[in-house]
Amino acid sequence: MIKKIGIDLGGHTISGGEVDFSGEAPRLVSPVTIRTPSERDPLSVLRAVEELALMWVSRGDECFIGIGVPGFVSKDRLAVLKLTNFKGCEGARVGALIARDMRARGISAEVRLENDANCAAVGEHICGAARGMDDFAVLTLGSGIGAGLAANGRLIRGAHGMAGECGHMALCSEGFRGCFCGGAGHLEEAASADWVERRALERGLPGDFRVLWGMREKNDDARALIEASLDALARGIASICAALDPEAVILNGGMSCAEGMADELRGRATKYLPSPMRAVFRLLPSELGSSAAVMGAAALDGGM
Repeated sequence: MIKKIGIDLGGHTISGGEVDFSGEAPRLVSPVTIRTPSERDPLSVLRAVEELALMWVSRGDECFIGIGVPGFVSKDRLAVLKLTNFKGCEGARVGALIARDMRARGISAEVRLENDANCAAVGEHICGAARGMDDFAVLTLGSGIGAGLAANGRLIRGAHGMAGECGHMALCSEGFRGCFCGGAGHLEEAASADWVERRALERGLPGDFRVLWGMREKNDDARALIEASLDALARGIASICAALDPEAVILNGGMSCAEGMADELRGRATKYLPSPMRAVFRLLPSELGSSAAVMGAAALDGGM
């Protein structure tokens, strides 16, 4: 039997697990989360991902390993094009490298990369908040900002495999330094946890989004940072709705776990929506949390 392994590479943590698809609903077996190497460089990350995968496979096994990565991947889903919060990963043929290293250990592995938000969208679709939906968006809020978009029951990947990079929508005013993707005025720079934390440190505040969220009622600087992030996210959500007309936008990622985040964004996004869309606008929390991308990654060979 082919083992199905899902791995979600994040800026702060890497999560993985074997997914059992034999029952009525997929089941995540023995999930594990480790810290992402602080260097965020190709060799360290590759080794960490391989060591994680080896927790569920051993010599003689045949497996599929799906890996969700936070950035742009090639159309054939074998190479990294750009990971905006990592360094030196451009062009790395991660899939082939991992398959080679597994083969050296006596393991037959098919490896496929996918944008992590797309993986989260697949996970939510098969057993989470997007069950039964054909048109939906999963917005991942964390170190960066991503989105997995589905229309007519299929992921939207685009002509070059780069669709759904909503964190790089140019929605923001001047005054930003420039996103690590090479563009400017992007939603990710205005609202992601990494960027909010950088600005916090410059103002002498704690560089931790969760702490800043808790401080916002008592500290004017913290409140200003959080308010600006929420407003940018609300504009992004409204823009996704205007482009896709989804049944729902589903929030995923570490930032989305902040208490009251969904309610804050729901109210703010509504005012930016065209009036006919307001009555049907649905903003939902993830049902799977950090498991969504892992489960979706393991299901990538099934197609969506």
